[in-house]
Amino acid sequence: MWGPVSTLLYRDMNQNNHKLPHRLQQLETALAESENRLRDLFHLAPIGIAEISTEGYFLAVNRAFCRWVGYSQADLINLNFNAITHPEDGDICREKFGQLINREIDKYTLEKRYRHRDGHWVYGILTCYLRLDVMGNPLCAIAQIIDITERKRSEQEIREKEEYLRLLLDNIPQQVFWKDTNLVFRGCNRNWAEAAGLDGSESVVGKTDFDLFADADIAEFYREKDRQVLESRTPEMNVVAPKQKLGPGGRRIWLDVSRIPMLDSQGNVLGILGVLEDITERKEIDEKLRLTQFSIDKSRDYVLFSDINGRFFYVNEAACKILGYSQEELLTMEVEDIDPLASPGGWSIAWDDLRDQGSFTFESTHYTKTGQAIAVEITLSHLEYNHREYGCAVVRDIRDRKQTEIALQQAKEAAETASRAKSEFLARMSHELRTPLNAILGFTQLMERELYHNPNIPLFDHKEHLEIIGRSGEHLLELINDVLEMSKIEAGRVSLNPTNFNLISLLNSLREMLELPASSKKLTLDFAIDDQIPTYIYADEQKLRQCLINLLGNAIKFTVKGGVILRVKLGKFNHDFGQLWFEVEDTGPGIDPSEMDLLFEPFSQTETGRNSQQGTGLGLSITQKFIGLMGGEIQVSSERGKGTIFRFDIQVTMAEAATRNSEKSPGRAIALAENQPEYRILVVDDNWTNRKLVVKLLNPLGFHVREAENGQEAIAIWEEWKPHLIFMDMRMPVMDGYEATQLIKRHLKGQATVIIALTASALQQEKSIVLSAGCDDFVRKPFRVDQLLQTIVKHLGVRFIYEQNQSQLAENLAISESQNSANRNYNTSVDTTEINLSVMPEPWLKELHQAATKLNGRLIADTIAKIPGQYKPLADYLSKLANDFRYDILIDLTKPK
Repeated sequence: MWGPVSTLLYRDMNQNNHKLPHRLQQLETALAESENRLRDLFHLAPIGIAEISTEGYFLAVNRAFCRWVGYSQADLINLNFNAITHPEDGDICREKFGQLINREIDKYTLEKRYRHRDGHWVYGILTCYLRLDVMGNPLCAIAQIIDITERKRSEQEIREKEEYLRLLLDNIPQQVFWKDTNLVFRGCNRNWAEAAGLDGSESVVGKTDFDLFADADIAEFYREKDRQVLESRTPEMNVVAPKQKLGPGGRRIWLDVSRIPMLDSQGNVLGILGVLEDITERKEIDEKLRLTQFSIDKSRDYVLFSDINGRFFYVNEAACKILGYSQEELLTMEVEDIDPLASPGGWSIAWDDLRDQGSFTFESTHYTKTGQAIAVEITLSHLEYNHREYGCAVVRDIRDRKQTEIALQQAKEAAETASRAKSEFLARMSHELRTPLNAILGFTQLMERELYHNPNIPLFDHKEHLEIIGRSGEHLLELINDVLEMSKIEAGRVSLNPTNFNLISLLNSLREMLELPASSKKLTLDFAIDDQIPTYIYADEQKLRQCLINLLGNAIKFTVKGGVILRVKLGKFNHDFGQLWFEVEDTGPGIDPSEMDLLFEPFSQTETGRNSQQGTGLGLSITQKFIGLMGGEIQVSSERGKGTIFRFDIQVTMAEAATRNSEKSPGRAIALAENQPEYRILVVDDNWTNRKLVVKLLNPLGFHVREAENGQEAIAIWEEWKPHLIFMDMRMPVMDGYEATQLIKRHLKGQATVIIALTASALQQEKSIVLSAGCDDFVRKPFRVDQLLQTIVKHLGVRFIYEQNQSQLAENLAISESQNSANRNYNTSVDTTEINLSVMPEPWLKELHQAATKLNGRLIADTIAKIPGQYKPLADYLSKLANDFRYDILIDLTKPK
């Protein structure tokens, strides 16, 4: 039975053995294809895939994972996954991986961060599975990572935008809320939450108005308002309404409410946005303003509001009634339409003055629609609101009062005329004071600068500067004395005060005074004097000086480039009486022909003058008046862009030689003569500087001097010390000079004490009061030293030893002899043709050139100090150039050949 079967089995086995190799080959091929497919799926997968050992080391990583973290496969193989895991994610990753390997869980998913090779962190969602071997033991872990970096960045941007929006909403002054279509609150800003009494803006979410208001009617009121906006899909903007609930103390709260429907891009309603602003204060102010306006409208006085251009924008009922215009007519008019004293585009009060003072009250005349003149009193106030300026005029009709005050008004007009004359003179003085004061300050600063660089500089080196300062101070004193002669000005009587004076000396002092402001603007200042000009003339020196200062000062002020020249020429002469011509030419901007007629008008200025924002507009008017008094006439010619020439003549008389020096000073007092008593002098002044000045003048001469700072101290020292003479200031605290003088003069021994009043007041009536108080004499501040000493000589009979300065006398003689040649031309240029610097080495020249180029005075002085002693004249000359700030000449002299 088994034989045939065995045969068949054998035959089949033999056939299968022949087919087995072929079958195995097919299986191997299929396996290889399967592995290739799996490898392709592994590496070509769009997400990151990694095979990780049970110890946490990468066994295999696909290309997507490598691209994501920036590492190559070679970098990652056998690298522990913790090496590129964010430190904050390390603990949870290790915990979950351990649970997976220990088969406590089948898989886990979590968000984690990996460090990219470039150093930044990338975000991914990790899903990790456990792979088992054929025996069911953990073989490795398979990790799938989905890149969510961009999503994380987007989420961060959204959070930042939400935070920005929250900050924006919380920092705006308005209250903001928003609800969904069911009128449930979805949010609010901080201001709204505080107004609603909530702990924070988050606590409103999910609530309705019924949760916020105990009164259901109030809640329904707000919901109905919101519902109307949602249904109409139309915003409700800036509705002013009282808050349903009263504020603290029963105060009514007013709100400006806007409700806006929130729509998506398809126009679907998503909810409602509410914006509220507390306008209670504004509302209350509006109520007060309405009450104020009602009061203004019903006022007896008429009220006019104008803008900065003088155009009316509000008038009350009284204005319409009195002026006869309708309100519409007045609102199209300007101030000058009703007030002839008003300037174009404004009031009669300057806008700058009104802004500074805040309010002015003045009188004027207004004209009604029928042309009737009305005398009015105007209180004009400056108002500023919302960065705009306004003028408010409260106008009172004073016709009735004027009828009863005719006599008083006439007296007042006379006083106002005198006051205007005073104001004109004071304005002129303000203009005239600037030029000599500039010379004083300028040369004082120059001396301070030189002393800073060289503290040991001899005082004699500043002799020229001190002379200029002294002359300028004397000129200032003369001007101040003119200010004090108010009676002449108030009466309109300005007369000539001719004297014999040195014309050449006057011109020289003017040049020295004006050279500093000219050089500071890099302008040339030239004086061209005719050789035939007489040295001494008989004329009003002060007025001539003021005319020349006005013209030269204006020329320097308005000239930007080029220079100014003064020419003095001889006109027609008949024996000793004749004519002098003066001509001031500049290279300034010139004067427009249309402005020529206004040039000499008081208080008027050309366009150039107005643009400079300097001067009062009185200088040329005053100059014309003075020239007329001196028998001359002023003329002007100008060309725009090229310059201006002012010409004028005056009538003068040549001074006789015998009258040239009518008063000769004995010289400078340097000490008391011998065989005299020890004179005791008391100086009484509350100002420390004034006391020290007198003490330092008198002590070196040999006087015994003591000080007191008020009348009470003066009396105590007088009783104890018994001074021969007292210099008494009249205005002091504690006890003034008047009372102290009277108390001293009451005593018999006080009659023997000479009291000299020292006061800054120079009015004639003041002198009378001082002398009537018991003072023996009167000296005005500021005083001359010789004046002070002569007063002592006058009352005490003191004898002085005087300094005889022979070198000065010789210098004056030399100047007198050469007055018709060397002193005729005052060009600011310096002749350097005879200066020989070839004696100095080239490195020294280069050093001096660099120091001058840098405008470094200290470095220039140090370089000049290196000049050998045998070349002292050269060193002196270069030092003079440096002291005069003529760095331009130093640069030219040392310029490389």
